[in-house]
Amino acid sequence: MTPLATRWIERLTAFRYLFIILVNLIPIGGVLLLGWNGAQVLVLYWLENVIIGVLTLPRVLAARGQFQPPGQPGPPSSLRVGCFFVVHYGIFCVGHGIFTFVIAMDFLRSADPAVTGPLFDAPFLWALASLAGLNLFALWRDWWRPRAWRTASAIGEMFRPYGRIFVLHVAVLGGAWAIQKYNAPEGAILILCLAKAAMELVTGWLTRPRSELQPAVR
Repeated sequence: MTPLATRWIERLTAFRYLFIILVNLIPIGGVLLLGWNGAQVLVLYWLENVIIGVLTLPRVLAARGQFQPPGQPGPPSSLRVGCFFVVHYGIFCVGHGIFTFVIAMDFLRSADPAVTGPLFDAPFLWALASLAGLNLFALWRDWWRPRAWRTASAIGEMFRPYGRIFVLHVAVLGGAWAIQKYNAPEGAILILCLAKAAMELVTGWLTRPRSELQPAVR
């Protein structure tokens, strides 16, 4: 195998990409194996928003790196940035959640209960727990274990999750459109899940660390 091929394999098998794949296999598996409906996928994506926000807050509060905003006499404290993040992200999640649950409940009311089943059944809760567990493991591996908080800035950590949030927002809008226009057939929801996974992989590739842009030393 050539050095170039080896380097590409190393990049593609980096934990960040495996994490994206594993996280997205959860709703894909729910649709293919458990017959999840559009409402369940929609709500799971919103709950993923919540998980990301909850796990971002300790990163913001623990960050000890310095970032000097233009025109400010000193760097903002982590606590102040954390409070701003809670308010800003909280308003976003509440608005996003109202939209999500209105669409989901409307779908469940109009669908056949024998076909759709309950929204929060046991497999859905296990999937949610798995999603939270993967994000917790990523937090430990990429943040606490390497002690990344020593050099990271609070403002940088506050903005870090918004790439994933943008993809999730697009996925929720796409799911709502599929539910309203096509009554959320399995094929449409599966395409939505695959499209979200592809967008997250592309986003992860475009925002990869600067170290991955350097040629491998052989």
